[in-house]
Parts: sequence; C-alpha cells; structure tokens
Amino acid sequence: MLLSLLTILLGIGFIQRYIQFSGNTTEEKGVKIISYNVHNFEGNGSGSQKKNADKILAFLDEQNADIICLQESRMRKNNIFNVSEAVKNLKSIYHYHYARTSETYGQVTFTRYPIIKMGEIRHEKSNNMAIFTDVIIDSDTVRIFNVHLQSYKIDPRKYGIIDSPKIDEEKDIKEIREIGSKLKHAFQMRALQTREIKKIIDQTNYPVIICGDFNDTPVSYSYQQLRGELNDAFIESGRGFGRTYIGKLPSYRIDNIFYSDIFESFNFKANDFRVSDHLPVSCVLIKK
Repeated sequence: MLLSLLTILLGIGFIQRYIQFSGNTTEEKGVKIISYNVHNFEGNGSGSQKKNADKILAFLDEQNADIICLQESRMRKNNIFNVSEAVKNLKSIYHYHYARTSETYGQVTFTRYPIIKMGEIRHEKSNNMAIFTDVIIDSDTVRIFNVHLQSYKIDPRKYGIIDSPKIDEEKDIKEIREIGSKLKHAFQMRALQTREIKKIIDQTNYPVIICGDFNDTPVSYSYQQLRGELNDAFIESGRGFGRTYIGKLPSYRIDNIFYSDIFESFNFKANDFRVSDHLPVSCVLIKK
C-alpha cells in the first residue's frame, strides 16, 4: 500500500497532462488553430484517398480556423490533394506554406494571416521534419512551428504478438525483438530531432505557436523539451483524457498545441472526426 501511495504521489504532477476535468471556454473571437495528422489520406482502409481528402477538406472548411497545420499530407498527386486549390476551398484561409518530406508526402501550414518568412528543419536520415512560418497577427509577428517527429514505424498487421495473450513461440520472440529495436531507434531519432527544433525555437525572438504530431507521450523527453516554458493548450483549456491517436496501437495524447504567454487558450478539443489514425486537435488563442 505504501509503495502504491508513493508511486501515485511521485506521479501526481503529471496527471494533469493526461486528464482535465474542466476546460476554459469562450465565445469570444480569437485565433482558432487546428493541428491534424491526416495519415496520407489513407483513412481507416475504406474509401479512396481522394474521397478521404475531400472529407477532410470539408471538415476543415466547417471549422473556419485561422491556422491549420497538417502532417503526413499526400502531395505527390494533385488529383488527390492540391494545396493551392485547397486554399480556394477554405473560406477562412488565404496563404499557405508547404514542404515535401519525401516524394509522396509532406507538411502544410494554412493561415488567414500574411506570411513574411518561411523555413524548414530537415533531419538527417529521416523523412520527418518541421517547418516554421512567420505571420503577422494584428501588429505582432508570430512564428508557427508545424512539427512531425519520428514515428515507431510499427505496422500492427505485421506483428501478431500485439494481439496475442501470451508469448510461447520463437516467432513471438523474434517479433518482440523487432518491435523493441524499432522503439529504441524512434526514441533516439526523436531526441535528435527535438534538439534541432529546440535550437530554432530558442533563437526565435517572436511569440511562438507549436503544433504537431510528436509521436510521444506527455511525460516524454520530446514533450518536455519542446514545451519548455510554453503553455500546453490541453492543460489550459482541455477536458477529459484528450487522446489523439486512435490507431490499433495503444491510444495516447501525442498531438499537441503549445503557445507563448502572449496568448491564453480556450476551447481545446480533440475532435471526434475519424478519417485518419489521429484525431484533429483545436483550440482558440486570445491575446492577453
């Protein structure tokens, strides 16, 4: 009993990163932000990528957001998702910044606000990356980071051990070793990527907003370093468990929105819109 109590006490400071009982809400107009890993528009295996892309575009248009950060956006074929055409179909969006992380997919930041500078943070031996976009919000320059950190690259369909109630075969041991190797590699890669992004954040003289898929939990090194002194929109204005990953592997809150003290967060939500293995997260930021 004492050991259990001690464990609870040691972890009590992290509980708010996983669950919130009441969130700050407002009807006031602010800067609405959406961050969404669209999973290459593959959906849950049903429907074409084009149909999934159209559904996502319709959802985003309904949200009337001021800033939209997409990760794993398929951009190789314009007949699936055309960035410039998307801007025409998003009534609240006038500008965009995109970068390919490979021949097939990349990241896009859409914004209502004028863009004055764009940059990329590319990581060695990885297709994951971050982009940053400087925009003018009212009279202030704000830097938006759109981040996608290294994934585990574990396909649940290839590893029967994930659903197995026991380990009793040589094949199971092999699969466990393979999964363990991928976990270790992803941890190491995310640590390197985090330090590269953190360096740019620390050199930024403007207020910042960080959106993206961290592929890591709220007690991880990546979360700790990228958040730093910034505020977590879920902690400040979320409610419930806030899970964002809904794939076959364990469900966690791995998609985040961080922001500088110039703002206050309201209406954080993990939207129940299931056209990816992630849920889109959103909030409203209002200047203090």
